[in-house]
Amino acid sequence: MKLAVIFTGGTISSCPSGGFLSPSEKTKTTLLEALDQDIRVEGFQPFYILSEHLNGIYLTELIKCAGERLSENYDGIIITHGTDTLQYSAAALSIAFSDSKIPIVLVSSNYILSDKRSNRMSNFKYAAEFIKQKIGGVFVSYKNDSIPEIYTAESLLPHNAYSDRLSAIDGAFGYFNSDGSFVKLKNQIKHKGAGTFTLSKTSPVLWLKAYAGMNYPKTDGYKAVLFESYHSGTLPTDDRDFIDFCKNCAVPIYLSGLDDEIRYESTKIYQQLNIVVLKKQSPIYSYISLWKSL
Repeated sequence: MKLAVIFTGGTISSCPSGGFLSPSEKTKTTLLEALDQDIRVEGFQPFYILSEHLNGIYLTELIKCAGERLSENYDGIIITHGTDTLQYSAAALSIAFSDSKIPIVLVSSNYILSDKRSNRMSNFKYAAEFIKQKIGGVFVSYKNDSIPEIYTAESLLPHNAYSDRLSAIDGAFGYFNSDGSFVKLKNQIKHKGAGTFTLSKTSPVLWLKAYAGMNYPKTDGYKAVLFESYHSGTLPTDDRDFIDFCKNCAVPIYLSGLDDEIRYESTKIYQQLNIVVLKKQSPIYSYISLWKSL
């Protein structure tokens, strides 16, 4: 099996330096030790950063690098990435390459390798094991507890505060048993990939998350507004400030988070306010999709 490994930095590639953690080139060799010896690897590095520095330029470089590897003779692609913005890169790659015939698997780490709590080697190892399943598309390999799990890239949800646990809409795509066998839990939601694309450095989307006592900023300089609703798909639609904001907004307004199964009375006004309700998908995936389209 021949793999392309794209290194981008993050905790998975970091070591202590001067009392802080930063990406280090010397972590690459150790990371590759998780793979079987008969796996051939070629490495690539479009950038090497802590993932909190991610922006549209870096995302564009990553999409381009992965796209180039897809045109070459690899059985799969592994991308090392920081946890802070893992979901953003996963979403962008899914938009670009959802219909890829070979697996693209992102891996990250909750702690650096020298920390006994680190899941880095497991995440990397099972990314390679999943590639052997020959299931095309974009995925993430991550172990929250004792079971190595595989997630579809477009389903990933934002991390909770103070937590490194990964979660997704309707849970993981599958997991590995102790005997190394892979168990599939749900079907992929596949779409035609857009191929490589370019993003502006900063997003033209104003992303507003629902919170009690919301303030509504000016939309000057933005091309769209994305509301991320409360978990029940609701927004404060009885609030006069909210209504005025929507009626006076000069750019399209989109909503992520509303499930068709249960709708509260407060959602009736969405259509009147010209709020476009997006289909059930991760808010991050919705955000990246809008960024690409504008």
